[in-house]
Amino acid sequence: MPVLRIPVTEDIRRLRLHRQGAEPEAAQHSRAVWLLSLRDQQKARAADAAALQALAVATSDALEAVPATVSGRIDEISGIAIEIGLSVAREIVGSALDQGAVDVTPTVARCLRDCVHGSGSGELTICLHPEDLRVAQDQLADHEDLRPQLAAARFVADPRAGRGSVRVETEAGRLKYDPRDVLQRISDEVRREVRA
Repeated sequence: MPVLRIPVTEDIRRLRLHRQGAEPEAAQHSRAVWLLSLRDQQKARAADAAALQALAVATSDALEAVPATVSGRIDEISGIAIEIGLSVAREIVGSALDQGAVDVTPTVARCLRDCVHGSGSGELTICLHPEDLRVAQDQLADHEDLRPQLAAARFVADPRAGRGSVRVETEAGRLKYDPRDVLQRISDEVRREVRA
């Protein structure tokens, strides 16, 4: 095969080789576009990395706040649950009192034992709801140990007295027992403990 020799008068370093059919400006333009696209891709990756890091920080902060938030919600729920429980207890006590299921006899017997001895020769007045009065007198009649105190006491039917309540009056003062008041004091104490 014959070899073709072309004399070159220019420095070989200045020669540019191009692919066949490609224009030199188009090659430079496509390279510039490729370089610019690399820069845009790098900016997009940096923005994605920054967004991912911000999301990770926000997630970490949210996770750190979860125990405090849960604790606060549990405190709120426990307060609501306690109030519901106390409301149910008030309804149960009120229903039991309205139905006459609360026996005032032990309270009256204790008042007779404590108040008669503590008072002078004055009269002891025990005020009860009319329906509670009948039950208490019937049951107290069976207590042999209370006969002297019963003789010194006067029982009064007071329609203004609530069912289950006992009011005792002596010359020394007045004593009142009402299950509703007891429940209210217990409720107040429970609320105080929950807040503490």
